[in-house]
Amino acid sequence: MECGRKIISHCQIKNHSKLIKFLISFNSSENKTLYEAILLGKKGAYEIFNDFGYYLGQELKKYNFRDYYLTFIPLTRKKLLERGFNQTEILAQAISQTTGLKIFSEILKIKETSDQAVLNYEQRLKNLQGSFSLKNKPPAKLILIDDLKTTGATLKECSRVLKTGGAKEIIALTILS
Repeated sequence: MECGRKIISHCQIKNHSKLIKFLISFNSSENKTLYEAILLGKKGAYEIFNDFGYYLGQELKKYNFRDYYLTFIPLTRKKLLERGFNQTEILAQAISQTTGLKIFSEILKIKETSDQAVLNYEQRLKNLQGSFSLKNKPPAKLILIDDLKTTGATLKECSRVLKTGGAKEIIALTILS
């Protein structure tokens, strides 16, 4: 991020080349208050993701994304049952309600993976290989939503599957990067 106050920043996702056009992030991961709020949300206070989605949606309305669909990083069925919700899906729903953008919810996470937080960049990439698939062909233009971007490995692998499936342009959107 060039500046913690900027919404659109130059993408720093390693080695993504043609996968992701750019990254939109609400703030940097150095903002410990927002980071702790995300962790609290993941532990059950999921309503916070509605609030984050509303604010992200308000920012997106400032730009011309009317031809884009929203999509989000999926969870495996097991993880969804354990947690009870998918925070990125909640973000997508709130952003959709705020912007009127449609949601493409046809990405599946088909493989259980290790917790990304405990892995380095190379391990994260290997951990996610073959973990996503598509139920249907994606729209040409997508905004891919995740809560956090640390190394960008999740965004990269999900984008690879979307591009292989037919997506032409992907913008990554996170609360923190």
